[in-house]
Amino acid sequence: MHLSGILVLADPERIDDCRRELESLPGVEVHHSHRPAGRLMVILESATLEGQEEGLRRIQDLSAVRLAALVEHRVEPEDVEAPDREAPGSPDSSPEGSGRS
Repeated sequence: MHLSGILVLADPERIDDCRRELESLPGVEVHHSHRPAGRLMVILESATLEGQEEGLRRIQDLSAVRLAALVEHRVEPEDVEAPDREAPGSPDSSPEGSGRS
């Protein structure tokens, strides 16, 4: 799974339009916006690097976007458990307590 953090700049008076356009794109989630500065922080998720490249181009081509810049990119293996969840059957996941003696 490829994940990218993208900083998006829009005219402050068009930030709502920009947010709607961004949220209409597949794999795009707006995590934060700052209206006075016209800034939005976006996470782009895709299965491939090519999907990331295409997703960034689509964001850059939106009418309400002045600038979109890649801030961070990472690849996370599909089989990695989320850090806040225990794997099924692990000692700490038993209903009797911590599983430690």
